[in-house]
Amino acid sequence: MKVVKTILRYIITTILALSILMLVLINIFSSTIFNENYILSELEEEDYYSKIYDMAEDNFEKYINQSGLDESVLEGIITKEKVEKDSKIILDNIFNGTNEEVDTKEIEDKLNDNIKESLGGSIASSQQSAINTFVSTTCEEYKDTISHTNYEERINTYYNKIINYIDIVNKTLLIVTGVAIVLLILLNLRRIYRITAYLGVGLTVSGLICIIIDKFIASKVNIQGITILNDAISVVLRNILTDVMNKIMSYGCILLAAGIILIIVFALIKSLRKIKREKDQYNPEN
Repeated sequence: MKVVKTILRYIITTILALSILMLVLINIFSSTIFNENYILSELEEEDYYSKIYDMAEDNFEKYINQSGLDESVLEGIITKEKVEKDSKIILDNIFNGTNEEVDTKEIEDKLNDNIKESLGGSIASSQQSAINTFVSTTCEEYKDTISHTNYEERINTYYNKIINYIDIVNKTLLIVTGVAIVLLILLNLRRIYRITAYLGVGLTVSGLICIIIDKFIASKVNIQGITILNDAISVVLRNILTDVMNKIMSYGCILLAAGIILIIVFALIKSLRKIKREKDQYNPEN
């Protein structure tokens, strides 16, 4: 019976360690990658909107030479405020499923006005088709630069599924963690102080796994070399992934330290109990 209880304690402690580990990882991802406010704060911190604004203007200039128009027609067709507003629309589409379109009508109107002014106030019918193509291409280039695509609705669908799964798993893990702790208490009723050792082991194991995960990913993935869509988005993505890995390492160290402290507390309690038993054993009054 004693052997069975010991095996049960170690099995439950392993389950507890894995539950704590999963809860920590879920908390990290829920508060970073899957959190719209966190993403917005990262965009602000990296001056993302200004970078996209500069990038869009540079991209517009690629087409101006082909059109034969003066570069002045591009002046003022977008603003940093519009870039910020449209970027937030895209994030709302992804995180909240708003499915709102980025409006390029004001870009189109401003560009047409600038072209008319550049051409002396009127556009010849022979030029209209080419200008319409240029305006349309410029508007599409703007959408591409801010990464507005038809996939936002699909991404939101996947996002909602992931969030639902995370919520279910999180609640399940909380129940499993609670049950594991209760079972450990029941298995150690005669020496309740032993619970500190098993909790300590659980925290230590989960902390060590967090640290191992961080070290393993760092050795296999060059986060600073990741490039996606454009430089502005790539920089934000790298910073987010770096922050996630830092959080995993930080939680790992905290869990490891907490686990070691509990194990030390257990050892101290056990030593004090042993000293007390020995004292009582040799005390003539007993």
